Amino acid sequence: MLKNLKIIQPLLIRFIFTGLFLWISPVFSQELVKFEDLAKLPKITHYSRTDFQADAQFWMMTRDNDGILYFGNNDGALIFDGERWQKVLLPNNSGVRSLVTTPDGKVYAGGYNEIGLIVKDSQGNYQYKSLLKDLKLEIEKIENLWQVHVLKDYIIYRSFNELIAISGNNATHISSNQAFIFSGIVNNHLYVQDEGNGILEFDPESMRLKMIFEAAHFGNNAIVSFLPLQNKNEILAISKTGQIYKGNIKTKTIELWKSIFEENNNDQIITAIKHDEDFLLGTLKSKILLLTKDGNIISQPASFSNIFDSSILNFYESDGNIWALLNNGLDYIEFDSPVSNLFKEASVYDILIDDQILYLATNKGVYTSDINGDNIQNHGLNFKNIPDLEGQAWSVQKEGGSIIISHDKGLFQLKNGRPEKIGNQGGFWKIMAVEGVPDTYLASNYNGLFLLTQENNTWKIEHKIGGFDESTRDILKAPGDNTYWVCHGYKGVYKLKINEDYTRVYAQEHFTDQNGLTSPFNVNVFNWNQDIVFTSNTGIYTFNQASNRFEPFEKLNRILDTAYNTRKILRHKEKAWVVLDDEVGYFLPEEKQPKLNKDLFLDLKGYLNRGMESILPLENGKVLVGANTGLYLYDINKKVADHKIKTQITNASYFKEQQEEKIPLNNQKELFLPNKTEIFRVEFATPRMSPSATIQYRYILEGIDSKWSIWDETPYKEYTHLRPGNYVFKVRSRDLTGSTGEESSFKFSIPRVWYQTNLAFLSYGLIIIFLILLLVYFIRRKIDQERRKARITAQKSKKLLELEIEQLKLKQDKNRIIGDKQILEEDNIRISKELANYTMLLLKKKDVFSETYTNLKEFKTTLKTPPARKKLHDILMKLQQHRIGEEYMTIFDVNFERIHKNFFKQLKIIDPELTKRELRLCAFVKMNLSNKEIAPLLNISVRGVETARYRVRKRLKVQETNFIIFLEGLSEPLQK
Repeated sequence: MLKNLKIIQPLLIRFIFTGLFLWISPVFSQELVKFEDLAKLPKITHYSRTDFQADAQFWMMTRDNDGILYFGNNDGALIFDGERWQKVLLPNNSGVRSLVTTPDGKVYAGGYNEIGLIVKDSQGNYQYKSLLKDLKLEIEKIENLWQVHVLKDYIIYRSFNELIAISGNNATHISSNQAFIFSGIVNNHLYVQDEGNGILEFDPESMRLKMIFEAAHFGNNAIVSFLPLQNKNEILAISKTGQIYKGNIKTKTIELWKSIFEENNNDQIITAIKHDEDFLLGTLKSKILLLTKDGNIISQPASFSNIFDSSILNFYESDGNIWALLNNGLDYIEFDSPVSNLFKEASVYDILIDDQILYLATNKGVYTSDINGDNIQNHGLNFKNIPDLEGQAWSVQKEGGSIIISHDKGLFQLKNGRPEKIGNQGGFWKIMAVEGVPDTYLASNYNGLFLLTQENNTWKIEHKIGGFDESTRDILKAPGDNTYWVCHGYKGVYKLKINEDYTRVYAQEHFTDQNGLTSPFNVNVFNWNQDIVFTSNTGIYTFNQASNRFEPFEKLNRILDTAYNTRKILRHKEKAWVVLDDEVGYFLPEEKQPKLNKDLFLDLKGYLNRGMESILPLENGKVLVGANTGLYLYDINKKVADHKIKTQITNASYFKEQQEEKIPLNNQKELFLPNKTEIFRVEFATPRMSPSATIQYRYILEGIDSKWSIWDETPYKEYTHLRPGNYVFKVRSRDLTGSTGEESSFKFSIPRVWYQTNLAFLSYGLIIIFLILLLVYFIRRKIDQERRKARITAQKSKKLLELEIEQLKLKQDKNRIIGDKQILEEDNIRISKELANYTMLLLKKKDVFSETYTNLKEFKTTLKTPPARKKLHDILMKLQQHRIGEEYMTIFDVNFERIHKNFFKQLKIIDPELTKRELRLCAFVKMNLSNKEIAPLLNISVRGVETARYRVRKRLKVQETNFIIFLEGLSEPLQK
């Protein structure tokens, strides 16, 4: 289908084309226009009643030495410091028709029957001070004072009836013949028109008026302005009816030079002023007319087409710019502004200049304007909307000798000012030439790419390139045959490879947050010198083909803050233009340490078309920038005023108990604010900065703030509940055209009350130290008490523990004793049994022995023979020797004592005289033996036992019935 695409182009041609593609952006292939005349279009700022809150009609104005502006209004005098308006009323509430500033900075005002000064008090408020009493004019009727002038040492007021020349407290009256209808100063000469008499000059030496031009020589027309000419001996006299006269002071001749209005035109000239070498004429109905130095009249100059009201009552020049005092408000005409708003009808997305025509692609279609220099000077830019292109236009390009418009409706070719649609498809962003293939282009669409060709000035969409359906608004040629980078605002970066006949994408790589990129959002691709760079939210990258990764591009990252998204980069000659987030700026890449300059463009912040920013650099430091508020022309070579601009603190106050108190600003003494100040408020302004510029301030309160604030447009600052101390408030200013204001400062102190003084704090410190020591003492005392209590408690606990242990031991001993006792009892029982058995055995043995011994004695009597008797006698002797004796009883005593401890000792204690026999008797009785059983054991008779028992009871003083009980009780342990 496209056989010519398959032809292999010579490598040399491809190399040359590639170099041109990388170095020359389509933006800069456009015709470069100087725009010298276009730069003369002034910036006009209007002030309405909502701004100054007074009557809308203005008559006169002046400016004092600090740059404060004073306006004469029907409601009095209005003062404007660049931020705030203040109204000053005259005693009789008349309007102010005359204002002037003397070289020493005094502002004189005049109204109906009023002459006085407008003064500023120590608190920053303006007041009117009447001079009628000082000048002894209280009883005179001086009516309306229409003008006032400063001439040498005189202040000269004009009314219809007279001139009042004031020097010190003296007032000299110079009466008119009929009526002084106008006065003006040219080259330090005061001229006044006396109706019907002519134009006269005031001589301050003689205090007289001398004739300069007789009324008949200028038709007795009412003069509204005297203006200087190049020849110092000549003046221009402009009449109300539009006749302009040239007068020669030396020859006292005057002649008609120009007539402004045609016959039957009932318009009037109200005022006039010289600006540069031309003259501006304020009219009753036609706004401002321009009279060139050559005498050409421009009745509708484009420079003043945006003047708010058709009636211009007066002009005032301020630093080369003009204030137009209107019948309905004020207009500030700024000729030296570095920015001009050329177009306001729609949002601008692309700019093209071709063949002295300016094209704008906007959200309302395509606009064009002729930019021929003469046409601009006379009529300004006159934009017209191209019919049939209503709606969103994205780009306007010149390719292949044709103007191509990419539109939401589709692609269009502009022929003879009329659009012709190319193909049937809609939604195109832009087109770009295919490298190495003449008359062949890629058309970026909402849904992919289309192949576009041109033949004999006829454009044709061949087909859609298959295999890729994403939006291709941001596309750029990549190294390699038929290879392209496509950036999607939300989906990341695509690398596309298209086949040779451009019918299909046969390979694509998709990069999101991998391969070096941190995010797929807001990535854009641009040419930078011989590199391809990708801008993102985290800096600028380039693609390393070898590693297949995106790497930081340090050449630009060192210049542009990586914390912001660089949305656009383009190079034009020695400058590089960028859009950094929402700010336009430029830098010089060849400098050793390039610096981004963006202050001049800060007023565009928030008004750029995000992602579709349009910048067109021109010659001589000018640049066109498209925004959603229109088209702007910037002049970066515009000189910033070299005179010193002072930031002024205009007002200061504080609130205490919800009552506001003003603070004197010119007080040379140390200033003190009351303690417990609730709010401290300070207001500031920079009067000498352009009223049309956005002014920003930064400030610091030394003693509170550690660093300067950020730049802010708020012209005041409030602090709440400041602590006692010494403070210095400092403020600086700047505007968005590059002017800076010098720092101003304001010192004050908040004293301490008696309980906040150093002595008080020393006392507090001593008291605190004393209280701390006292507290330490009591704490230590408490600690000692607690420790003592703890020790006592510990001791008690220890004692209780010891007692518990002792009780436990006692319990154990008791248990052991009980066990021992049980064992002893068992032993006692056993021993008692043994003792009883032993006793019974003794008793039986003794009975047997006695019975045997008795029997043997009886047997001896029966023996007849001596040997037998002798033998028996020997046996009896042996028995007698071995009878139960004391040793057996001693054994009894020991065993009895083991059972019944201390029994014998207790008896001995009761009666120490008790014998062993008596003690044994008691033991036998305790053992509950009968007398009969006791008798053998004691070797006594039963009767003897009874006798012995009686004797023992008597000695122990115990009755018989209680004797056994008594003896049993003696078995208990002795009491100590």
